[in-house]
Amino acid sequence: MRKMPAYNFTFILLLTLFVLLVYNASAMAIKSVNKKETVKRFQSIYASYSNALLKTVAQMGGNTGCYYISDGTGNHDFSNCDEFYKTFVSNLKVQKYCHGNALKDECIPVYESYTNKERCVGFSEEMLNEYDDAFVMPDGSNVIVYNVTKNDRRPIFAVDTNGFAKPNKAGEDLFSITIIKNSNGAIYFHPNISHCLPVSKGGIEYINDVYK
Repeated sequence: MRKMPAYNFTFILLLTLFVLLVYNASAMAIKSVNKKETVKRFQSIYASYSNALLKTVAQMGGNTGCYYISDGTGNHDFSNCDEFYKTFVSNLKVQKYCHGNALKDECIPVYESYTNKERCVGFSEEMLNEYDDAFVMPDGSNVIVYNVTKNDRRPIFAVDTNGFAKPNKAGEDLFSITIIKNSNGAIYFHPNISHCLPVSKGGIEYINDVYK
């Protein structure tokens, strides 16, 4: 059997390495572009939702009855979350609403991973897919309201910036927004945008990371 010349083998090896390098470089470039696009979309969504929150607080006379307290007293208020969310989403453009069964009724996609922490039950696979409220927006994004049990809502919701488009992964296109009230009575979004979501290494966790 005729042996392959050594220089041919070296050429094939170098060509293979070159192809792999080009492939990896292309994949990284695409990922970087996708991340920038996701960040840009989230910035726009976050600004829109911040305005909706301000309007909602004004419409409800400054007392939304749906917030976590930041002063450490633990005097959180969940008494009026139903009315808060009704008012809040009325200040957004909603294309579709799923009152439970969000996965089956195509309001949300299947996510890469789900939280398994007991204290974060509202974003577990079962709650997301079967019990949490979900809203689909005209731009393809969606909002998922955190429920501890069916129809027991809390001042935290998830935002998927591109809906059914991949990666469908926490910290990349899926973020959480927590509603806080401080000691001065101001109601705002907490800077942690990964609370109760399984963000892997390299994922975006804080709002400051979006505006770097």
